[in-house]
Amino acid sequence: MAIQQVISVDPHDREDLDYRASPDQPKLEKVGCGFKDLVRQWLHSDWVKAQQAADLQGNDIAFDDPKQVAIATLTRLANLDEGTVTKLSEKQHSRGRVIYELRTADGKATYMIVVSKPYLLSFYAKDSKKVAWVVIGAYKSFCDKGKSRQSNRVM
Repeated sequence: MAIQQVISVDPHDREDLDYRASPDQPKLEKVGCGFKDLVRQWLHSDWVKAQQAADLQGNDIAFDDPKQVAIATLTRLANLDEGTVTKLSEKQHSRGRVIYELRTADGKATYMIVVSKPYLLSFYAKDSKKVAWVVIGAYKSFCDKGKSRQSNRVM
């Protein structure tokens, strides 16, 4: 048996998945400002491990609560106390992606966390309909008033 002709293809895009290729980054508009990556970029293997852990543990938070995923990650990465991190606010929400931001009380730093349900993980999930929220970008932004020009990205 062989396929002679494809007449139509049903759309396969899902409303709950993120199809974009890269994480959002902080927008630096002031002179002397920069940001530091808190997670390594493009490590799909880390996302797959997070998906597998969520599947094994049956952890509903990983599937249903992107803010808690962001809070847990930021607490670990930035060594901030949980009381501070719970003040994380949602800055942007789009299909399969949420961006959170936290300004420190002293105003010296801003943290940005990009949480996603990457399309890629639908291939690794135990149930393709249950993709885990994973952090695909985390940044610490800061401004140095003594600089005379805008800093480049700091790694």
